[in-house]
Amino acid sequence: MQEMMELMGQVNTIANAYKRSQILFTALEGNVFALLEQPATAAFVAGKTGWSPRGTAMLLDGLVALQLVTREDGGYRNGEAASACLVPGAPAWQGDILRHTQASWEAWAQLPQCVATGDCSNVREHELSGVALRNFILGMDNVASFAAPEVLRAVDLSRYENMLDLAGGPATYSSVFLKAHPRLRATLFDRAAVIALAREKVAAAGLEERFSYIAGDCLADSYGGPYDLVFLSNIIHSFSPAQNEAVVRRAHEALSPGGSIVIKDFLVDNDRSGPPFSLIFSLHMLVHTPGGGTYTFEEVEGWTNRAGFLPGRVVSLTPQTRLWIADKRT
Repeated sequence: MQEMMELMGQVNTIANAYKRSQILFTALEGNVFALLEQPATAAFVAGKTGWSPRGTAMLLDGLVALQLVTREDGGYRNGEAASACLVPGAPAWQGDILRHTQASWEAWAQLPQCVATGDCSNVREHELSGVALRNFILGMDNVASFAAPEVLRAVDLSRYENMLDLAGGPATYSSVFLKAHPRLRATLFDRAAVIALAREKVAAAGLEERFSYIAGDCLADSYGGPYDLVFLSNIIHSFSPAQNEAVVRRAHEALSPGGSIVIKDFLVDNDRSGPPFSLIFSLHMLVHTPGGGTYTFEEVEGWTNRAGFLPGRVVSLTPQTRLWIADKRT
């Protein structure tokens, strides 16, 4: 009986997960966490947000249940995770990426249709712009600010002098790399609207003199070059296998002899048994892209081998994030 109850609990936890995310999103939208850096009552929060006292108290209790907020002297206060990640300007601010995640709600609601058809052709495809684009690009910065130093610790970039940050979004990775290696220069390749946002981040980092920009479509336009390093972070999951093969081939053409390609993504074990995050993220690509997904080491190895690279190697960063590194022949 106990084993059966545990199995039932597992299923019900999965089924009810959306309730937890909606509590978080609602609190984030109301800027609740900024109000709870000091102890506050539900009545105070209701007054600041314009919400009903009844609904506000219930929401705050929900945040207590999620262990994001604690009860203190008859009021509420942020827990450690909320203070670190959910208050604007906090050291590990995640608000932009969470808003982007929230915006995926409608696409995920179409999962049954996408599974049935094998793609998202029944979902109106659109290019992000405006607030949605800014949330996405700054959300990438939320995540990359912590991932980029991990890449530096895992890979020796000291021999490189001229890198291409391909579809590099907010230029977070290349900015961190340039700060660590004073000889290194970077070219950011992305859409013009993305480059406009990246320039803000590069300027804030004081790296304008060491950056160049190419606005274009990485499936169609020239990458420039030659470079001695091409870096692709979380790009291949947006494209089909055929598109990725073409991107890797064009990266090979843009590299000098002896240069390297570094592919960072949610690479999947060859038997597709994990990691769990990467398997679920593949479905995220199903509902958002015509042909994207998560790919195995064997698939990525096939692309680099056929493009003419030397045999590649794997570097693990986290349980779900891995690097594939391959060098161009000299």
